[in-house]
Amino acid sequence: MGYFRDLHEWLAFLESRGGLRRIDKLIDKDTEMHPLVRLQFRGLPESERKGWLFEQVTGISGKRYDIPVALAVMAPNRSIYAHGMGVASPAEISAKWAHAQTHPIPPRIVSSARCHELIYEGRELLDAGGAGMLPVPMSTPGFDSGPFLTAGHWVTKDPETGDFNFGTYRGQIKSPTRIGVFAFPYQDISTHWNKARALGKPLEAAVVIGCTPNLSYCSTSRVQQEYLVAGAIAGEALELVRCRSVDLLVPACSEIVIEGIIPTDQVEPEGPFGEFTGYMAHREPDKFMNVTCITRRRDAIYQAFLSQFPPSESSVLRGVGQEGRFYALLTVEHGMKGILEVALPEAAGGHGVCVIRMDRSAGAKPMEALGIIADLPRAAPKILIAVDEDVDPRDMDSVSWAMSYRMQPHRSAEIREILVSTGLDFSLAPPEARDEVKTMKGSALLIDATRQWKYPPTSLPKQEFMEHARSLWQQLGLPALALKKPWYGYNLGVWDPEDIEDAERALRGEHYKTGELREAQRIQLSKTEPG
Repeated sequence: MGYFRDLHEWLAFLESRGGLRRIDKLIDKDTEMHPLVRLQFRGLPESERKGWLFEQVTGISGKRYDIPVALAVMAPNRSIYAHGMGVASPAEISAKWAHAQTHPIPPRIVSSARCHELIYEGRELLDAGGAGMLPVPMSTPGFDSGPFLTAGHWVTKDPETGDFNFGTYRGQIKSPTRIGVFAFPYQDISTHWNKARALGKPLEAAVVIGCTPNLSYCSTSRVQQEYLVAGAIAGEALELVRCRSVDLLVPACSEIVIEGIIPTDQVEPEGPFGEFTGYMAHREPDKFMNVTCITRRRDAIYQAFLSQFPPSESSVLRGVGQEGRFYALLTVEHGMKGILEVALPEAAGGHGVCVIRMDRSAGAKPMEALGIIADLPRAAPKILIAVDEDVDPRDMDSVSWAMSYRMQPHRSAEIREILVSTGLDFSLAPPEARDEVKTMKGSALLIDATRQWKYPPTSLPKQEFMEHARSLWQQLGLPALALKKPWYGYNLGVWDPEDIEDAERALRGEHYKTGELREAQRIQLSKTEPG
């Protein structure tokens, strides 16, 4: 079976696997949709989160839309993300990312595509309501300044090199023909905008809404050559088609494409909007696009990401994508041995904390690995932790155990100055000091929570007894278990042969014999000797 041809095929696949909730009740996109889906991220286990398809959509104005909305369908959980990457389990994602980045497949251009079945430009664009024809949801009702594109994949071209960027940036719907765009100065769309501004030209742009998972994953992961890497994930060349009103190439599988021009001689206030750090982003001057054309499939589906407070779909997208990027950086670019897994916890927005599981016996160097990531320009988490192979980096209980008893802060931790990766982190400066953040330095805490020497066994029953207990648990019809690592005991290198013999005698019911041996080893204390 080949890769998914479009969003429709992807949703059908999710539904066949029980990963999609289809809602046929009329739902308000502005006041009900995001709050409803938000509940699963605040109240369900990660494994039970699903994608949602809203078939009947209205808005606060009372308008009924003929376009359904797919929300949180790309990454409600890691298992669904794995399916989108074409692998069987989340454990295989990082290796697939590393392979895709090192084996890119160039795209091919096609002459026509279904995203051009309906074309709105000129008078027809205005008569159809412009961007108002699209059911763009309100993400944080009560705080957001309006509906925003959250899964808008913006396509721009470097005015000097002609290289494309396919990146996800929020887009504020400001009028039927004007969409704001928020991007940090170091992001590619801002680089392209600045180059166009230096040439005295506006910047052409296209916003792709609704596509296959590989494209969404590349768009949110800060990889280079997104079209080529997306092809590598799919295992086949991505098909591109030319836009109608701008000189850009967009994926032929797109559901909806909004084309336009971004002026480079003007900016205007954008926001506020709820962001991935868990706080509202302030209103600040930024770019905007004047819409020149909207094209779509006849049966188009509008796609949106659930972002804002972590955990969210965007924390899965951002975290898993960065995990793959960091894993490739360490194992491929730097050729480091013993790197087993990179994890960015959802609760930190898939951004602020990074845990690397490694095997020191295979040559892993904890502080060197942490330092490589900390030194990345504007992409580094601010808390980086190295753990051993027996610690689950995705379980903070397990990580806390390692940090409590496998490290000493005075010799196992380092604070390093870093470039601040986001101005949305309000721990750096208060909200009223936003201008200062642009030039401020931040810091990263590097913690080596790996064992520096051999340890005694973990204080859990041996595997054979825990395996038997698990079978017994199932026979008794007790609730399903989600076992945490470690869940059975094992030796970490230091255990006296005499202690082994004691344990073996205990299993034979001969612990009195051990008592006799210890009695023979009794030590007589003097009256002044402490006990």
